Amino acid sequence: METQVLVDNGQTVVLGGILTTEELRQIAKTPLLGDIPLLGRLFRYTEESNEKVELLVFITPRLLDDGLTVR
Repeated sequence: METQVLVDNGQTVVLGGILTTEELRQIAKTPLLGDIPLLGRLFRYTEESNEKVELLVFITPRLLDDGLTVR
């Protein structure tokens, strides 16, 4: 893949990103009591969570003269 982007000196451009989604389901219970049919529901619970993470890549090009040093 090849992409060309025109940007003014010192302007920022977003190249792209990565989006990840994670779904978690966790069951916690009291030992033995949580395993009893029907009554076990009183001694356990289920926790569900969703997590989304987005990573973006930002680039800010800066032109330098040959006679100048980089700070």
